[in-house]
Amino acid sequence: MFRDSFKWLLFEIGAGYYARKLATGPEAELRREFLEHMVLPAARAHARETAGQFRVLDVGCGPAHVARALAKLGYDVTGIDRSPRLLRIAGRLAARQKIHLRLERAPSDALPFADATFDCSLATGVIYWVEHHLKTLREMVRVTRPGGTIVSLDPHASMSASRMRAYSVKHSLSRRDARKLSRWATVASFNRQFSEPELRHLFESAGLVNLVFEQRMGGMAWFSKGEVPARA
Repeated sequence: MFRDSFKWLLFEIGAGYYARKLATGPEAELRREFLEHMVLPAARAHARETAGQFRVLDVGCGPAHVARALAKLGYDVTGIDRSPRLLRIAGRLAARQKIHLRLERAPSDALPFADATFDCSLATGVIYWVEHHLKTLREMVRVTRPGGTIVSLDPHASMSASRMRAYSVKHSLSRRDARKLSRWATVASFNRQFSEPELRHLFESAGLVNLVFEQRMGGMAWFSKGEVPARA
């Protein structure tokens, strides 16, 4: 497990590549599926219950592909990341699309927001990557209102480069997209890959209830969701 300071440097150096990598292909499709199944139902339920705008925090937003997709739907979206280069890319992409989006530089384990600021906090490819993953999840819980939703996308314990290659062949992916998935599997092998008991323990330790864990991408990725309970 590399330290967060080293990982931050990697993202600073490779910001442009990372932004392009996630813009298209199977990882982009996976994130669209993630939004449709894990975030938008909460947004629709919120709209039925209140006239207020649905407030979303994207933790480790990177180039803000996910955050921009949500902002484009009319939600009140804030993205945070440690990488200045990725935030500049995110800002340029949002301006180009004429999308209103708040972007702030901050570490995931020390969020600069008051308690219960958001209706939903999400992290795509972040919890498995950061050094202090439980502290990050607890911060997401803190800044999300009681009854709000916490969702994350992370690698399953079964993810491997060989399984990704088999998945790419089965789904007739291009060489470029197959390489993207193999790189993700390689990165995951040097960080964290979760079994369901491990994820359940992590989410429960962060204080979340009504947990849902779904396997996607041939079982190699997790969609995880929990509800913030009422404050004691």
